[in-house]
Amino acid sequence: MKNGDKPIAPCETDDNQGFRINHAGLTKREYLAAMAMQGLMSNPNSFYTERSHAAEDAVDLADALLKTLEE
Repeated sequence: MKNGDKPIAPCETDDNQGFRINHAGLTKREYLAAMAMQGLMSNPNSFYTERSHAAEDAVDLADALLKTLEE
């Protein structure tokens, strides 16, 4: 499993019936992309007219950061 596909904050809980339930939550890639998107859209002078373009750039930024961290 690639680093970006690992969960950002995995946890394990008990369902009160003796079963353990694993909750993976967001992947590192999804989390970083969301943070990048938030940064891109927080600029009041943003040149993004289509949110899908900002989303694509956010994913590209997340991938670039994960690649750099793996080196």
